[in-house]
Amino acid sequence: MLTRLKQFKERHPFTALMMVAIFIRLIVVIFVPGFGSNNDIQQPSLIQNFLDWLKETIGLSGSRKVMIVSRMFYAFISLFTVAMIYRICDLLSNKSNAWIMALIPTICCIMPSFGIIENVSAFLGLPLVLYGSNIVLRQEVLRRANYTENVHRSSFLIAGIMLGLGICVWFESALIALSILLVLLLKRNAKGALMTFIGIAFVLIIVYVLLLILKVNPLIFINI
Repeated sequence: MLTRLKQFKERHPFTALMMVAIFIRLIVVIFVPGFGSNNDIQQPSLIQNFLDWLKETIGLSGSRKVMIVSRMFYAFISLFTVAMIYRICDLLSNKSNAWIMALIPTICCIMPSFGIIENVSAFLGLPLVLYGSNIVLRQEVLRRANYTENVHRSSFLIAGIMLGLGICVWFESALIALSILLVLLLKRNAKGALMTFIGIAFVLIIVYVLLLILKVNPLIFINI
């Protein structure tokens, strides 16, 4: 049995990792009532306000069902974080090391405040930032390997959009986005840096304008 499991893990490392992550999260969702509802993470954020409004709109606020829905929501988001960490580590190293590194976020959901972050903005913004980073890193790997036919400038634009959304949800991730732009410039990929910046700026401008239209002060969501 153990031999078969090991063989499956060697042949399908990503699938095996996600199966482990899903199993752990199902246990947490069922048996840990406080998962995803700790008072320490309920800081002001656009996403948190939207979730509170959605719960009240569909009549789940204050009910017992809302706890299960909230826990399943957070569990699903954390699965995406696990997947992105695996993909990024795979690009930087190899599948074996990526599997080991991805085990950290796989099991951190059983720890207080999700193990590595302390507020809901960071928890929900992290997958967006990781996804954007993964796109940039993949394009850079292809470019450095001279696979020019697989390098698309539009991919950097998409990465910028994801990073911009990440900044809107988690303001502090602007430092991560700035670091990515700086690295692209140091790698002499000015076009990639420009497309990424355009994507980030586009999202920030759209969100800012929408908040002004809704007469919401964007500064109330900034927590540094």
